[in-house]
Amino acid sequence: MLTSTVTTSSRPARGPRADTSPPPSRGTPERAAVVWAVAAAIAVAGLLAYANSLTGVFVLDDVRAIARNPTIRSWTSVLDPPPASTVAGRPVANLSFAVNYALAPPEVRDVFEPPRSGTEPARARLFEANAREYHLGNLAIHLATALLVFGVVRRTLRSPRLMAEYGPAATWIAGAAAAVWVVHPLTTAAVTYVVQRVEALMAMWYLLTLYASIRSIDDPRRGAWAAMAVASCTAGMATKEVMVTAPLVVAAWFAVCDGPAPDRFRARLLGALAATWLVLACLVWGERRLPSVDLTFDTSMRYLVTQGGVILHYLRLAIVPVPQAFLYDWPVVARPLDGLPQALAVAALAVAALWAYVRRHILGLAGVVFFLILAPSSSVLPIVTEVAAEHRMYLPLAVLVSAVAAAVWMALRRLSGPRVRPVAAGLLVMAAVAGYGSMTIARNADYRDAVVLWTTAVDARPDDARARVGLGSALAAAGDLTAAEDHLRRAVDRAPGDATARVRLGSVFAQQQKLGAAVGEFQAALALRPGDIDAHRFLADVHALRREDQQAVRHYADALRLLPGDVDLQVRLAAVLADSRDLRVRDAARALALAEPAVLLTYRRDLRALEVLSVAYAGLFRWAEAAAVARDAAALARQRNDHRRASALEYRASAYDEAARQGLGR
Repeated sequence: MLTSTVTTSSRPARGPRADTSPPPSRGTPERAAVVWAVAAAIAVAGLLAYANSLTGVFVLDDVRAIARNPTIRSWTSVLDPPPASTVAGRPVANLSFAVNYALAPPEVRDVFEPPRSGTEPARARLFEANAREYHLGNLAIHLATALLVFGVVRRTLRSPRLMAEYGPAATWIAGAAAAVWVVHPLTTAAVTYVVQRVEALMAMWYLLTLYASIRSIDDPRRGAWAAMAVASCTAGMATKEVMVTAPLVVAAWFAVCDGPAPDRFRARLLGALAATWLVLACLVWGERRLPSVDLTFDTSMRYLVTQGGVILHYLRLAIVPVPQAFLYDWPVVARPLDGLPQALAVAALAVAALWAYVRRHILGLAGVVFFLILAPSSSVLPIVTEVAAEHRMYLPLAVLVSAVAAAVWMALRRLSGPRVRPVAAGLLVMAAVAGYGSMTIARNADYRDAVVLWTTAVDARPDDARARVGLGSALAAAGDLTAAEDHLRRAVDRAPGDATARVRLGSVFAQQQKLGAAVGEFQAALALRPGDIDAHRFLADVHALRREDQQAVRHYADALRLLPGDVDLQVRLAAVLADSRDLRVRDAARALALAEPAVLLTYRRDLRALEVLSVAYAGLFRWAEAAAVARDAAALARQRNDHRRASALEYRASAYDEAARQGLGR
C-alpha cells in the first residue's frame, strides 16, 4: 500500500476515465525501501512510547462497557451493546471488545480488578494477563492509525496540485508528522484508557476511508479501493458518531487536492459514502444510552460558546500537554456573553481556515478538516455530561501536527540552504519525538494505578467535583475509606446537585457501616436523578444487608429495568429472591429465571452467579442440580485459591445430596 507513488504532475483529461488508462509508475525500489523504513520507524516509536501501557487498570466507563458488559461474552448478542454505556449504539466497537474477551485464556478473562495489595500475586498475574489483551488491542489500533496518518499525509503532499511544492519531501514530512503524533501524550486518553478504543477505532476507519478514497483516483484497482472506502466508512459509522463527517472530508480533499472538475466515478464514490449515513441514522435511532444531550436552544448556544474555551485548551495541550486531566468537569457558561472572547477567537480561526480552503490552500484544507472532526461533539449538540474530553483531540491532533510539519518544512526551505535544511528538520523531529515520547511514557505510568490517575486529575483541576468523585471512588476501592470520604464530602460540598457524588459518598458510608447516612445519600441522589442506576443498586444493597427484602427487590428491579441484561444486577436480585426469609418475597422460580442466563452469559466463570443458581435450584427442591452447581462453584473457588469458600460450597453440595436421598420436598 505504501510503496506506490505518483511520479507525474500531469493529469488525464477530465470526465469519465477509461479503465484502460496506463497505471501510474510505482517508483524505484530505493524509494519503496525508504517508505517502508519510515513506516517501520513510526511503528517503533509508537511501540517504545506505549510499551509501559499494557497493564493499565480498568477505570470509570471501562467497568460498564467492558467488565460488566454481558454482550461481549456472547456472540449472539455482541451487536446489541448494553444501554447506558460507552458502546451503546456502537456495535463494531463492542465487537472488538468481544474479540479480546474471547481470545483471553478462560482463567483470566473475568479478572478486571487488580488485588488491593501485593498479598495476592496470583491474582495480580491474572489481572495483568487480562488487561494486556485489551491494551495490546488498543496499541495495535493506534499503530495502524499512525501508519494511515503517514499514508494520507504522504499521498496528499504528492497529489497533483501539491507535487511540485512538497513532492520531493512528502515522505519525510508525512513521516515526521506521524512519528510526532504517535508518541504525543494527548493520544493517551484514547489509547491507554481502554474503553476509549471507541475513539481510536473510529479514527482508524476515518483515515482508512480517506486513504482508500485517495487511492481510488488513479489506481488500476480503483474499484477495490472504492469498495474498501465504503466498507471502512460503514464500519466507522457503527463505531462512533463522529464518523458522520468522513464523507464531507473526502469531498473536501477531492476539491482541494484533486480539483473541482466533475468525475462520474468520484461522484458515485461520494454518493456511496454519503449513503453510509443511513447506517448511522439507524444506530442513533435505536441507541439506548442514558440521556446526555440537551437539545434546548439556550443550552445549545451556551454549550457552543463554551466550546471556544475548550478548543483553545485543546490547542494549548497540543503544544504543551501538561497538566493533563483524566476527567473534566468543565462548566457550561451561564450566559453566552460570558465565553464570547474565546468563542470569537476560535471563530476567527475557523473563518481563516475556510478562506484558505476556498483558495485551495493545503493549510485551509487542514483547518476545515480539523473543525469538521471536532464539530459533532463541539458545536451545537450539547453533550452535557462531557463538555470537554482529551480523547476528542485524538484525530484532530493528527491533522494539526501534519499541518505544522508541512508549515515548518516550508519555513526551513525558505530560511535555510539545501544542506542545513534536512539536518535542522531531523533535529526538530527527534527533539519533538523524544520530548513528547518521554511525557507519554510518564503519562502511561499514571494509568497503572487508579489512585495515581485520579490524583493527577485532581491536581490538574482541583475545583472539579467529578475529579474528586473519581479519586474518592478509587481510594475506596483501595480500602482507604477515610481519605475516600474526605474527597467525596468535598465533591458534594462543591456540587450539591451532583447525584453521582452523593451516590459515591453513600457507598463509602455503607462500607463503613454508616447505613443510615448511606441511605440518606442514595435517596438524595434519586431525588436529583430518579433514573440513577447506581443509586438504586446501592440502596438495594443496603436494604438487602438489613434484610429489608421487599425494598431491596424493588430497587434491584428498578435498576434492572434501567439496565436490562446486566449480569451483576440479575445475580443480586436472584440472591434475594432465592434466599429471603420473607415468604412474601421468596420466589425461587423467578430467581432461577434470573440466575440461569447470568451463569450462561458468564460461561460458568462467575462464582457468585453459580452460588445463587445452586440456591435457586434448592429452593425448587431440584437437589441433584443444586448439588452439581455447588460443586462447580467449589471447583472454581479452589482454582482461584479461595479454599474457605470452596469448603463451604462442598459442604452445601453434600447437604443437597442428603436432601435428595431423603426425598425432601416431594
